[in-house]
Amino acid sequence: MDKISCIVLNYNDAPTTCGLVEELLGINCLDSVVVVDNCSTDDSWVRLSGLARPDGRVSLIRAEQNGGYGWGNQIGVDWAVDRLGADYVIVANPDIHVSEECILRVKEALDRTERCALASALVESPEGKPLFSYWMLLPLWKDLLDTGLVTRRLFARWLNVPRERLKQGGLSGCRLVDAVPGSFFMLRPDRFPEGEIHKVFDKQIFLYYEEKVLGQKLKAMGLTAVLALDCSYVHAHSVSIDKSVKNIGDKQRLLHESKLYYYREYLHAGPVKTAAARVFLGLVLAEVRFLTEVCGMRW
Repeated sequence: MDKISCIVLNYNDAPTTCGLVEELLGINCLDSVVVVDNCSTDDSWVRLSGLARPDGRVSLIRAEQNGGYGWGNQIGVDWAVDRLGADYVIVANPDIHVSEECILRVKEALDRTERCALASALVESPEGKPLFSYWMLLPLWKDLLDTGLVTRRLFARWLNVPRERLKQGGLSGCRLVDAVPGSFFMLRPDRFPEGEIHKVFDKQIFLYYEEKVLGQKLKAMGLTAVLALDCSYVHAHSVSIDKSVKNIGDKQRLLHESKLYYYREYLHAGPVKTAAARVFLGLVLAEVRFLTEVCGMRW
C-alpha cells in the first residue's frame, strides 16, 4: 500500500494547526502527519505536543530557527521521505480543509500524468468562492505587470492562460500547469532525480514566490505539474501568513524581495533588468500604500 505523508508547518498558530491535524487523522488514506514547528515564539510547542499518538502516526519536529516557509517544509519533506519512507508527500498550510476524495483524486492525476512530480486541486474560499489555483511561468516583464494592482487587471488577458487552453493531463478533468499555490500540493519523490527531493525548496526565500521557484526547478528537471479541475480544497487565505507578517506594507516588501531574488537566480536577470524591476516594484509599493493608507482598501 502506498504511503502518503502530510506536512503541516506551524508558526505561532497552534489552534489552527491542531484543528487541521485532527481532520487529517480522520482521513484513512493518510499514513502519517508530520508537524513542523517553525521555532514559534509563543506556546505552540506545548500545545502541539498534545497531538502525539501512541501509534506514532503524528511526528512532531521543532525547527531550530524560523527560516521561513521553504526552510520549515523542507525539514518535513526530508523527515517523511527518509524516516517514514513516504511514497507521496503532501505539503499543506494549517489554514486549509481537504477531503479524502480530493487527496485520492490528486494522487490519481499525479500517477496518470507522465513526467509529473507535483499535483494539486482547485482552491476555494471558506465561502465557496473560487480562488486563484495555478500559474504559468512568465518572462520578467510580464511577471512584473502581474505584480501591479492596476497593470495585472489591464493586461490580464495576456498574463493568464484560461483553463480551457491548458494542455490535457493524464486524466480527463486534469490540466498541465507550471506552478500551483503553496497552500496544498502533493509530491511524488520517486519521480525526482536522485537527491533532488531534498532540494525542493529554496531556503534563501523566507516567504512568497516559492511556488514559481518550484515551477522553475521542475521545468529544469524536465518535469511538470498537474491540476485536477474536478476537485477542490478550502483555503482561508492569509490566515497562516498573518501570523508571521501582519502589516500589508511589510508583506509587499517581503514579496518584492523574493521577486527580485527570483529574477536574479531563476530568470537570470542582469544588473540593468534587476534595477529596472526594483524601480517598478517601488512604484507598486507606493500604489499599495496609497490604496491601503489613504483609500482604506483591504485585500
